[in-house]
Amino acid sequence: MAQILIIEDEVLLAKSLARSLMSRGHDCVTAGNAEEGLRHLERISTDIVLIDLQLPGISGFEAMKTIRRIEPNIAVIVITAYGTMASAVEAMRSGASDFLRKPIDTEELALAVDRAVASARLKHTVSYYHNKEAEKTVQDELICNSELMKKATLVLEKVIGMDLPGSSDCPPVLILGETGTGKDLLARIIHYNSKFAEQPFVEVNCSGLPRGLEEAELFGYEKGAFTGAQRSKRGLFEAADGGTIFLNEIGDLNPEAQVKILQAIENRQLRHVGGLRDIAIDVRVIAATNRNLKDKKLFREDLYHRLNHLRIELPPLRDRHEDILPLARLFLKKFCVKYNVEKTLNQDAEKALIEYSWPGNVRELNQLIERVTFLTTENIIGPDDLNLPPTAKPAVQLARQSRLEIEFPAEGIYLDTIEKEVLLQALKSTNGNISDAARKLGIGREAMRYRIKKHGIAKIIKLIG
Repeated sequence: MAQILIIEDEVLLAKSLARSLMSRGHDCVTAGNAEEGLRHLERISTDIVLIDLQLPGISGFEAMKTIRRIEPNIAVIVITAYGTMASAVEAMRSGASDFLRKPIDTEELALAVDRAVASARLKHTVSYYHNKEAEKTVQDELICNSELMKKATLVLEKVIGMDLPGSSDCPPVLILGETGTGKDLLARIIHYNSKFAEQPFVEVNCSGLPRGLEEAELFGYEKGAFTGAQRSKRGLFEAADGGTIFLNEIGDLNPEAQVKILQAIENRQLRHVGGLRDIAIDVRVIAATNRNLKDKKLFREDLYHRLNHLRIELPPLRDRHEDILPLARLFLKKFCVKYNVEKTLNQDAEKALIEYSWPGNVRELNQLIERVTFLTTENIIGPDDLNLPPTAKPAVQLARQSRLEIEFPAEGIYLDTIEKEVLLQALKSTNGNISDAARKLGIGREAMRYRIKKHGIAKIIKLIG
């Protein structure tokens, strides 16, 4: 059932149309002129408007412009006795979903209303899933207390601030970072904060595309192009037309697909696999990878330089010590709302979070906080509740000949991890006294303070002291 407003100055016709539509289960209201109809729209929710073009006072065309401002999603069906092709075209340009000539055939009217209802349902469905997708873009999760993240957001702000006519006018964006650093979140932030936010955002996991069919999936194919191609199909680039395509882990694509992506970016058009004609596209390209794209054996140099036009580098969480606790508290707040509980982290738990190396980055932290929020029975979360795996630390010892010996674990080590561990050990041995720790390490107090700030361990010193 639809809520229908009939704006028609012929009273008998308006009542006749209302009776016909009400007999089919719709709820109808009539108005004798545009002014009365517009007042009704401002008061009562309406799904469909039937409007005559020739009205006393404000014309049907003028009324349609106002209707679009009041509620863009209302379906408008134009009815008129002057049904020329020119007026039909003008009505459709003004936002009409259908055009009927008088005398009105009730069956034809019913079909037009059914089409409008179906179209409205489709728009509501698309809007629902669009909003659900947009909800994944929580810009608050982009905590930027660390210097490395501040540098990344400077580039991000400039990218978001672009005001260009079409999606394809926006230069490609390349997001670099380890798995779990939030590359997909950054891509969504760019799209949903642009003027093209209402257009499609299509995320493609390049490593998950069927082997050998990457080009067909990305660019579409014609019937009979290959074994199993029983019908033509649009590709993911076409699905993103007008909006953004996010090529996640683009480093996993085969060379043939890389060539076609470069051509699509350069020429703003593509060709189906097995097709003979070029198809114009208007698509913004955002790519992301955790690989080194400078390796010419794995990735085309020309495509790398084209994508590298605007580069954003997301640091691993182990290099963002200042962001760990703000992120953990943000996630905890989010999951407390989700599971309708009240939880807090105690000091020992926060210390454990800072000291952990986070090989899974922000994604690992998010999942850990959700798990402990859901599973812990107490309101205070302690280090035992976190159940963090021990961070693999190299065995470091000074031999008798004063030569530093390091026993490397199989997965290797990070130099910053070594430095941070040495600083912590020196501080623990001096009960948090920075001057004494600096003397033990043979560096000055200011150099010690610089390294403490670099590794974000000032809060740990308070706990040690």
